Amino acid sequence: MRAGKFAALFVSATLLLSLLPATAGAAISIKIAIAYDIGGRGDHGINDAAAKGVDAIKKKYGLSPLAVREMVTNGTEGDRESRLQFLASANYNLIVAIGSGFAQAVSVVAAANPSTEFALINDASIGNLNITNLVFSKGDGAYLAGVLAGAATLTNKVGFLGPVTSGPVVSDFQLGLASVNRKAVVKSVLLDAAPANATKALIAQGADVIYSEWTSSSGVEDTVASLTTKKRPVYLIGVNPDQYFLLGKGSQQVLIGAVSKRVDVAVADVMTAAINSQTIIDVLDSKAGIYGHMYTAKDGGVSIALTTLGARYSVKVSTAIAKFKSGKIKLP
Repeated sequence: MRAGKFAALFVSATLLLSLLPATAGAAISIKIAIAYDIGGRGDHGINDAAAKGVDAIKKKYGLSPLAVREMVTNGTEGDRESRLQFLASANYNLIVAIGSGFAQAVSVVAAANPSTEFALINDASIGNLNITNLVFSKGDGAYLAGVLAGAATLTNKVGFLGPVTSGPVVSDFQLGLASVNRKAVVKSVLLDAAPANATKALIAQGADVIYSEWTSSSGVEDTVASLTTKKRPVYLIGVNPDQYFLLGKGSQQVLIGAVSKRVDVAVADVMTAAINSQTIIDVLDSKAGIYGHMYTAKDGGVSIALTTLGARYSVKVSTAIAKFKSGKIKLP
């Protein structure tokens, strides 16, 4: 067991800060690698969000292209593993893998290279002492989406759509909904197939606001856009940056807001920690040995961005975020 991480578990469940932080312009001897998911920069999704954090740290500390290497996978498991192993063999101090698609590859390569630090963004399934898992509270995001849905609905009927893994956060969505609109009710549908028919059914049942956690395709967004009318508008709440297709014209016609995961902050935090010879190791799952950090609405890592259509509900949303930050809202 690596002594540095073992000892750090007895500190506190917060981001570790260096006592002697590196400063911009100081000579920094470190090699950091960023492994982007399919598409790399320019994907309008998680890669672009991560790149924003990378650029901020490169600028802050004056890091050269030699200090920060960026690579893009073609998406195959073999390519993911070979790229990570190449970077580990090249003695990079920290390798940051963007997205849950890298989970298996990080697990394999981290085990084979225990002296190399790895960070996995938007996934907390891999337990190893040299892996930092950086994830975002789905419960906090669902609660904020519920607040927005409750403020926006006119029929007092809202929908929740997501994969079967979204089941545990439906209750958080309901809590947020009830906090601003006790008359509103939610119909939730958990899917393992294309969402178009389920979306149509929710709208037929009177739902005029739908919160979608479905990230595999733009099926929910496309269906809402095709069924909304001036007489009976239907609005959408999404998740950013997971749903890169929210930038499409169809989505923009119905989107009132999106739960926002601050991937840029997570990437910047783990790079800063490495520069300062630190790691981020809050205990996420002690039994599975999973460490890292869960970003929340309280620490600003989870928020909700409103579009022009949703701007009128900003007071309700801002109030909820303020309550998270003050500790007045604590989810079960």
